Amino acid sequence: MSNRTPAIISVILTVILLIIFGVVSALFELIALNGASESQGTTALIFSLVCQGAAIILVGIFVSWVTNRLISKFNWNQIVAVIVAVTAGTLLGAGIFFLSIIIATLLAGIR
Repeated sequence: MSNRTPAIISVILTVILLIIFGVVSALFELIALNGASESQGTTALIFSLVCQGAAIILVGIFVSWVTNRLISKFNWNQIVAVIVAVTAGTLLGAGIFFLSIIIATLLAGIR
């Protein structure tokens, strides 16, 4: 198996997990924006979802790079490299999602 296959597997797993986290965080954001006006809430939600979409793409690229790097440079086992890369990417993405919700709420003018 080449180094490309584990990288593709890690990207697919990370993107699936981040989409699940994105849906859950959007639902929590809707609950948090309950007292805001409709225009402010819509602006905050759209900005947050755009940031989350960009984060999914960037984290996918990062996970692919990390997987290839762990396998080729450090001679890690492919399964271990995929598990470490998916875990790191999911944690990074979840942190970015949390920050995007906070920043979107502040930019929409909700206090």
